[in-house]
Amino acid sequence: MSGNIFPCTVIAIVLFPSVLLRAANADRSADEQELTKIENDWGESYIKRDPSFAERITTDDFTFVGPDGNIVEKSNYVRGIKGNTVFKQFKIDDLKIRIYGDTAIVIGHATITSTAGQSDVSRRYAFTDVFVKETGEWKAVSGHVTPIAKN
Repeated sequence: MSGNIFPCTVIAIVLFPSVLLRAANADRSADEQELTKIENDWGESYIKRDPSFAERITTDDFTFVGPDGNIVEKSNYVRGIKGNTVFKQFKIDDLKIRIYGDTAIVIGHATITSTAGQSDVSRRYAFTDVFVKETGEWKAVSGHVTPIAKN
């Protein structure tokens, strides 16, 4: 009887890591899809001037570094979504998502069509958002936006 256990044990040792790897890749793919959706919905919330989205997907200690270099905490960031800048388009692309356990770093570009008062402030930006997974949901802990130089 003990002669039959060894081959089964070897098969289990060989196959189990590949099963775990497939499960981890499926979780990673689901997380990447969820983070991509969050980024796109976040951009859409600017167009809708809806601060409730940012309120919901950011941690209480969220900080944001704006294109002017100013650092703001969550309450001022959320309030700013209804500020004097009106967003007509907010296109997210070139996303690079890196996941490290319950932490994710999302880097991408945003092409924004917007006005502030009578001025056209449309521009292309590079951004970095850092997320943590809390109770099964991704929450942004920080964001940083840098204007891309116009040629």
